[in-house]
Parts: sequence; C-alpha cells; structure tokens
Amino acid sequence: MSTSTSPDPVSEPLRGTATAPAPAVLVVESDGWLASRLCDLLQTEPGFRLAGAAAGTEEAMSMAQRDRFDIAVVGHQPPAESGFRLCRELKRTPDPPSVVICCPDPDGVLAACSALADADAVISRYHAGAELPGVLDRVARGVRFLPSVPPGVGAALRDRVDAPEYAVYALLLAGLPASEVASALRMSETELELRRLALLDELETLSAARGTGY
Repeated sequence: MSTSTSPDPVSEPLRGTATAPAPAVLVVESDGWLASRLCDLLQTEPGFRLAGAAAGTEEAMSMAQRDRFDIAVVGHQPPAESGFRLCRELKRTPDPPSVVICCPDPDGVLAACSALADADAVISRYHAGAELPGVLDRVARGVRFLPSVPPGVGAALRDRVDAPEYAVYALLLAGLPASEVASALRMSETELELRRLALLDELETLSAARGTGY
C-alpha cells in the first residue's frame, strides 16, 4: 500500500484530451462551505469537469443511478455521514467510480477504513484545496493513493472482533481481491460485505475514541 503523502511531481497528468473527455467529478459533502469551495476548485481546474454536488448518501446514490461520473470526492463526517459506507455503496454500482475520501484527520485507523472500503485515495479536509488537484490526477490514472496502516491498528482490532472478521481485515488489507478473500474464507460475497461493513463500524469506533495513538 502506498505511503505517499503528495502527488507524484514527475508523472504526466491524464486529464481530458482531444480524444478523451475530461474526467467528471461528483462532490459529496454536507458542509456547505467546503462543498462550495471544492466545486469552485473543480470548475476552474483544467482537465476536470464538475458532474454535480450532493449533500449526503441518499442524494449521491440517486445521482449515481441516473448519471455517470468518473470520480467521487466524498466527505467523511462521523457519526452522521460515513464516507466509508457511501464508498462501499458506490463501489457496488454496475460502473463504479473512483472514490477520494475527504476526512478531518486521516490517521492510521482511518487509513485502514479507506483500504477496507476500497477507496482510491484519502485526503485531509483541512488541506483539500491544495491536495485535491494532484490527487485527482493520480486517481484518474488508476493509481491508488492511500497512507500506510500502522501495525497497532490491527493489534487493537484483533481484540474487538471475531476470528473470521479479523481474517477479512487481514486479507483485504493485504490487497487480495474480494472474490479471492470470499473463496479463501468460504464466504458468500454477501457475507463478506456484511463483515466488511462491521469492520468499518468497529474501526470508526476506534477512531472516535481519540487517544489511541494510531
């Protein structure tokens, strides 16, 4: 898993060309000020186009059913709005977009959440204006942009979940495709998804208990 914290300065951006349309980006953010800032940025950033804005999960999924967008920038504001659960819903659509999670403090626990949710990148909401253009460039090229997960997160999680759930955590974090994880653990895809969501809930509980040091 990538440990990078800034866009690759030497890579050529993909973006729109004469033969390929500019990637369409949906902003999902309940904070009106931040949503407006991100939308303004996308409307002025060369090579990307704003597909629209949604205030929460229900509106975002409604838009996903009727329109196609290439990337979703998803705000994470627990406990009311879990960007990671929305990420899972988006990733299960027939033509899933890339997902960039924008959260208050991308610590080690939230890095694990991003990996389990199958997000493509995670950025700090406090630095979104500066970080987003470079991150979108990388994500548009199919590059995942996630911080590393400290070993202490897994150690803390092991004491909170049952053995099958921990096995799901370990295998998904190792980068195995979901189909292979389900086969290895003799689970249906539905059971795997339920255990993945339970792990996200448990990790978000850990994250909310600040002072864990991860």
